[in-house]
Amino acid sequence: MISHRSHLRVHTAWIAFMDIGCLLAGLIVAVSVVIGAQEFAGYVREHLDGWLAFFGSILLANYFVGSYGIQTTYSRFNLIVSWMFSVGFALLVLSIMSYAGLRVPLGRGVLFFAVMTYSAASLFLKLLIYRSLFRSSVFLCRVVVLGVSEHARQLRSMVESTYVLPAHKVLAYIRMHAEEDEMRPSEVGIMDGVAVIDASGETIEDVVASLGVELIIISHDEQHDAVLFYRQLRRLRFSGVEVLEQRHAAEIYNSKIPLEMINETTMMEISQASALPLVGRFKRLFDIVVSVLTGLVCLPLIVLIYVLIKAGAIQSPVFYTQQRVGRFGDLFRMYKFRTMNVGAEDETGAIWAVEDDDRVTYLGRLLRRCRMDEIPQLFNILRGDMSFVGPRPERPEFIEELEKRIPYYNERANVLPGLTGWAQVRYSYGNTHDDAARKLEYDLYYIKYLSIGLDVQIILRTIRIVLFGKDGLG
Repeated sequence: MISHRSHLRVHTAWIAFMDIGCLLAGLIVAVSVVIGAQEFAGYVREHLDGWLAFFGSILLANYFVGSYGIQTTYSRFNLIVSWMFSVGFALLVLSIMSYAGLRVPLGRGVLFFAVMTYSAASLFLKLLIYRSLFRSSVFLCRVVVLGVSEHARQLRSMVESTYVLPAHKVLAYIRMHAEEDEMRPSEVGIMDGVAVIDASGETIEDVVASLGVELIIISHDEQHDAVLFYRQLRRLRFSGVEVLEQRHAAEIYNSKIPLEMINETTMMEISQASALPLVGRFKRLFDIVVSVLTGLVCLPLIVLIYVLIKAGAIQSPVFYTQQRVGRFGDLFRMYKFRTMNVGAEDETGAIWAVEDDDRVTYLGRLLRRCRMDEIPQLFNILRGDMSFVGPRPERPEFIEELEKRIPYYNERANVLPGLTGWAQVRYSYGNTHDDAARKLEYDLYYIKYLSIGLDVQIILRTIRIVLFGKDGLG
């Protein structure tokens, strides 16, 4: 999501230029085949508004789904889904223009060949060339880490992940010394196969320049000592070398905000950075439109599930309601298809759900695996109890305990809970307090970077989970 950092701009620009090139190829092929080379220039000029609408909607849709930023969860499936969304969005825009009383922007034959050529070129580049291109030395992002602690090791593992594109390479760990400290050559060594280099305020700029570094990341443990280097780090940043603290690096490369790296000041920054006050009304309109359309599309499936549940136990209820905690701690009744045996909690009371829960029916396991038991929550969305995307609502019995054990857990209550969420598509199934803490890190990221574009990404990733039962990685 974060693409404005200087070390990512070249990568971002190349992806956008690749798309523009594919769109231009679509224009050339479509007009040449359908209209002819002789009338090429005249047709393009006459239908310039249509081409601009087509190009603009494709680029806007790809921007919405995060195609023009650093890829931290690269997968061919995600690329195909992004392509389908961008083409569908473009066709929708052109259809609206046509039915709104405007003249037809582009002929159907021209549009068909333009879409087919763009799709073939774009998918070829992204599926066959994209990964090898951005893992090559041409686009390699050269990194040094300030620090030699365990956090520094974690940083290397994070940025060198095979899912991160363009590829990153940690060239050295830098052990910082104050000006008055005496640096001994014997202290220079190797850690996990990477050089450890001693540097002071006087030498750090020379070290960075000699290695051709594009990115410096300050290990969380070294932030206090790094203050002594701030003057040099500022100068390096203004010379074109990006400088990040570990928390910001985690936001870019892991799409989460680590709990161990935040405090009240950080939480205030997150709340001030959140766009919810600005996009709240648009998000509500988005929720209503998407939930209504999803309900209409899923209507046959809803009827089928209703019949199957009734067939299994005619006298038993089809729907199951449960009290959940909503925005600002307000309680509401959440609806689900019943997946457990009737009276499953009469003896046990409220307990964490487990993956192989023997209280769950055979049909219930299938519904849970594909998340189809959540479909009735579309009604909660229409009522305004929930949003389509947001932190998952928890039961009040669990909330009190989680808030005691996990710092800042109550921050989730500042936004509407969701049918699906960033934590759900980025973190595997979990039923422990540690799992809840890890999911909170993703929820805090969502709160900070909340946008319609991020919501679209989460919905598309949720579709993958529903269809294939796996997250967006790989």
